[in-house]
Amino acid sequence: MTSAGGIGREVFSDHARLVERSFLYRVVEVTGPFQARLTYSGWWFRQVLLIDQTPCWFQISWLKIHPRIEIDLPVSVPVAPGWAGPECAASRQLALQLDFSRGLRIRRFRIWLAGRILYDEIT
Repeated sequence: MTSAGGIGREVFSDHARLVERSFLYRVVEVTGPFQARLTYSGWWFRQVLLIDQTPCWFQISWLKIHPRIEIDLPVSVPVAPGWAGPECAASRQLALQLDFSRGLRIRRFRIWLAGRILYDEIT
């Protein structure tokens, strides 16, 4: 994995790059094993995951922000063959992991596909 660091921030990824970040918000461009722009927002008590501006998951979070999101990639997003092994049904399972600091700032933001990490940001 490559590292692109800054003061107080480290991003480790060979398969994605950070496009935009703010409080409870991330935009990550995934370049492999599929190509898409993932947008996560936790604003206004509503968590949303968009893939290429298409809503793929949401949760109303009045009392608790959910730290893990798991979905199957939409069929409209092609995944490189053999990513998780030959004919593995799990090769389309996408997960986001969110770790928060005391002030609800995202401390760690990870994207997984089929159990393999695509993007790992530590702030």
